[in-house]
Amino acid sequence: MLIHYDVEKINLVLQDFYNATGARIELFNDAFVPISSSQQAICDYCRGIQEDSRNQSGCTTFDRMLLQKSRESGKTEQAICPFGLLNIVSPIHYNGMVLGYLFFGQMKTQELVASESYARLPLTSAKKIESVSHLAGILIGHILTENMLGPDADEPLQKAVAHIHANLNQNLSIRQIASQIHVSKNLLYRRFHQRFGCTIGEYINQKRVEQSLDLLANTNMTMEEISQSVGFSSASYFTRNFKRQMGITPLKYKKQRN
Repeated sequence: MLIHYDVEKINLVLQDFYNATGARIELFNDAFVPISSSQQAICDYCRGIQEDSRNQSGCTTFDRMLLQKSRESGKTEQAICPFGLLNIVSPIHYNGMVLGYLFFGQMKTQELVASESYARLPLTSAKKIESVSHLAGILIGHILTENMLGPDADEPLQKAVAHIHANLNQNLSIRQIASQIHVSKNLLYRRFHQRFGCTIGEYINQKRVEQSLDLLANTNMTMEEISQSVGFSSASYFTRNFKRQMGITPLKYKKQRN
């Protein structure tokens, strides 16, 4: 299901949320790509951490794992990141579907890290965390009521995406997809670039990687078996695409989830 986003309006309400709570907040789509965020810069503590590319990769991996946990449960999930800050993910439900996720927090709940910049962060009480989570739920209702996001009306793109998702383990090509949904290759090419900023091949590989996450976390399948199951031609090609998208290898992801 393709989703439309009114990014300008979403940015405004997320900024209001930050102004009222002090908790940073972002909206991710169902593919875990950030769509919008509060405009407040990250705190000095997080900025210092992310100056090291290895830490930045760790932040990204943690975010994706928390998002994936919320996707699997269908509920709000929370966890403390490797650098001592509480983060919360709430799915946005609409007619039985999940349209995206609110990712918020970066709140210090106890003294966990020995650093001056961390020590300067204010402690957040359990009562405030509860209130912030409650406000996030109200915010989700407001976003949906005001139609800031919802199903996209682009029929050819909807059909192409539905066909891709139903046939990820098959040999897919732009020619085959265009023929299946009865549109021109050029039209399909333009629509994917306009909507996703990538080629159809890149989109397919992204979805194959996303499909592999559950298999890595919850089965004992080998890398070769998983790569074939989700449609990659080889385990090495799967690993390259996985690392490009997730920032770590599938084997490391599997070990972290287990």
